[in-house]
Amino acid sequence: MRQETKKIMSAFLKGEKASAQRTNTDGYSVWLHGNLIAERGKSKTWFTLAGWPTVTTRDRINGLLELSGSDCRVFQKNGTQFLTNGETVRELGDSEWVSV
Repeated sequence: MRQETKKIMSAFLKGEKASAQRTNTDGYSVWLHGNLIAERGKSKTWFTLAGWPTVTTRDRINGLLELSGSDCRVFQKNGTQFLTNGETVRELGDSEWVSV
């Protein structure tokens, strides 16, 4: 996990503001290059690739998943995005919202 990912996602999970490397959070939402990629509700946290399935977007999302204690990870194979929990794998839509 990149240092900027750890900084942003740690702040996000604590409900604090932070910004680094074109990513920022107000503690409730996370934006990468101005695209909303994560939100916290009262009982759930959600994420999306926001139509940009890049290495950086996957790194930010995987940082969120890791720091929140989730077994899930996002990865790409042959240009297609996938979500896995270590046991099952499913295709992930580029603009699909998923709860953590």
